[in-house]
Amino acid sequence: MGQIQSFGDFISMLRRRFWLIAIVVLVGTLGSIYWALGQKKIYEATAVAQIEAPTIVDAGTRAGGTTSIDRRLRLLEQQLMARDNLVNIIKKYGLYSGVDLSPNLKVSALRDSARILQITDPNASWGAVRTPTGMVITVSDTDPEMAALLANEFLQNLLDLNNERRSAAASEQLSFFQAEEERVESEITLLETRIATFKEQNAPYLPAGIASQREELTELRSSLLQLDQSLIELEGSGGRQRNIENQRALINEQRNLIGVRISEIQEAITTAPEVERQFSTLKREQDQLKAQYTVITQRATSAEMSQALENQDQFERIEVLETALVPENPVSGSRKKKAIMGFAASSVIGLGLAFLLELLRPVIRTREHLERQLNVKAVVAIPKINSPKGKKKNKVIRAALLVGLLAAAAILYGVLKDGFSGLIGLVQRKTIG
Repeated sequence: MGQIQSFGDFISMLRRRFWLIAIVVLVGTLGSIYWALGQKKIYEATAVAQIEAPTIVDAGTRAGGTTSIDRRLRLLEQQLMARDNLVNIIKKYGLYSGVDLSPNLKVSALRDSARILQITDPNASWGAVRTPTGMVITVSDTDPEMAALLANEFLQNLLDLNNERRSAAASEQLSFFQAEEERVESEITLLETRIATFKEQNAPYLPAGIASQREELTELRSSLLQLDQSLIELEGSGGRQRNIENQRALINEQRNLIGVRISEIQEAITTAPEVERQFSTLKREQDQLKAQYTVITQRATSAEMSQALENQDQFERIEVLETALVPENPVSGSRKKKAIMGFAASSVIGLGLAFLLELLRPVIRTREHLERQLNVKAVVAIPKINSPKGKKKNKVIRAALLVGLLAAAAILYGVLKDGFSGLIGLVQRKTIG
């Protein structure tokens, strides 16, 4: 520290740099008071909503059961902070009417002043799903009453949006499954008509018809064999030639008819696999539609139950736990503390400047400095002699500075004792005057 190596040197430095330190403290204190007066008080109001578990727990009948409560709350938060909703709140309460801001900046300011946080169980084990149990809505504003009004407005909007979303989800789900039920039922009816027409047109090629035709084919082949035997016996008989010719013609005609029928049956047997495949495709489609219809019917019944539970308010619901009250104390910090901090900072800066000047000008001022720096003993110490005119001028300067310091001290004392209200009123009266 140069020449400051003892407590006496420090006191001597304070005496030499007293007016520098005093001016820095005076200017810094007045500046901090002016800055503190220009700071607006910020108030925060908080409203709390509680999420109550459903009275009747039935995951199969919940409207939007695949949507977790956490995701639903995030969707509600997005709707609350949507631009249109914020614009409606700004118009309703006339926010920022005295400030020259564009609509987008007003929306951004309101969005920044509001915070929405989910409440979860802090004692949940690591890795466990943290189910939200509530929501905290905090709004900041320079007007404490407006902060409370806005927090309660956001809370009411949250309740309204949640009720609308639940009702809409239950109604939309029920309408969807009822429409699907009608659609699938009509498709089943049309398919049954197609199957009936197909069976009527392709009865000989279906398994039942093919089975009877196979039996008929066996009988026809047996009859054909008997005709062949009859024809052989006829050839060996010794009857008249004319009678033999007539009987042979009759037997051949019967054989031709049986051959045609056998060809028809064989063609039907050959075609049957393709017809059976088509019929199986129609039946499989029918079975799929029936299974789909069963599932849709069950889901429609669940949707009806969901709507019934919703009408009776049996689902998990969001209710008001705490409404926002008008805050009594600001959260932006006390102006008194800011003034005191400014005074302390000014004092530190003043002392720092004094030390810096001492380091920049390491002058030997006292006998102790001389003996310590040069290691010699001083014989005579000549004091500083000021002229009467210089003394008078120094007294005037010191008196002016002392008056200024006393005035600053009085202002600071008044601030600390009575607060800023009296000082602000004084400034306002002077401004109006």
